[in-house]
Amino acid sequence: RGCTWDEVVKAYYEQCEGLMAGGVDLFLVETIFDTLNAKAALFAIDKFFAAKGVKIPVFVSGTIVDNSGRTLSGQTNEAFWNSLAHN
Repeated sequence: RGCTWDEVVKAYYEQCEGLMAGGVDLFLVETIFDTLNAKAALFAIDKFFAAKGVKIPVFVSGTIVDNSGRTLSGQTNEAFWNSLAHN
């Protein structure tokens, strides 16, 4: 990876600030294929909510690529959920 966890979280946090300033109604985290990026986005969103005292709906979209029920990185649905839910 060309960046650190903290850099990714900071980038997502800044996106939260801009989106809220623009009047967004919800956040949509699109994983594409990297669960760790989705986890960083959710961490940043939680941090933003705590700092600003606001909360709006958050949706997560996970991409399942074929009949095996796995993500592009090979995770099952259960593994994907566990990766995001683990603190």
